[in-house]
Amino acid sequence: MIGEVEAAIVERLTGQLTGVKVEAFPDKPDTYNMHHPKGTVLVAFGRSTYSAPRSIDLVVQERRVEWDITLLMRNLRDHAGAYDVLDAIRLVLTGWRTSGCGKLMPVREQFLDQRQGVWTFVLTMAHSVTVVECAEEEDLPLLKRVNTEDDYGTTQAPPGEPDDD
Repeated sequence: MIGEVEAAIVERLTGQLTGVKVEAFPDKPDTYNMHHPKGTVLVAFGRSTYSAPRSIDLVVQERRVEWDITLLMRNLRDHAGAYDVLDAIRLVLTGWRTSGCGKLMPVREQFLDQRQGVWTFVLTMAHSVTVVECAEEEDLPLLKRVNTEDDYGTTQAPPGEPDDD
């Protein structure tokens, strides 16, 4: 699921943003060099948190998935600078959903660094996904007969059926 959602976010941003390169966060960020003349947007899974189970017999939880959208820009305030692109990313992703997930919503934006003329910001977006266990069939005895008792008397097997009492 994580890989598919990451790819969908990259595709969405690529189709909506102009003047910047959009890609998945690199496997080796320490050796990554931004070569685009204006800037790059990097998409990465950030973290997940889980709610308490909603059921006692089956594991059903809400999973909150956070995505870190890192922005590397050569300009801060100019047209198509970091501020404008940060706003554009938030607008493009807020309320958008991919298959099987809730709508994305912004969590936080923050300045990270400025080094060698490159401004770095991160926008964290989140959505929820319902998680349900893959239940395995249990080998339990077959229920063959039920006798119940209520305020109206005893319910028994219809005449002609065996009564084991």
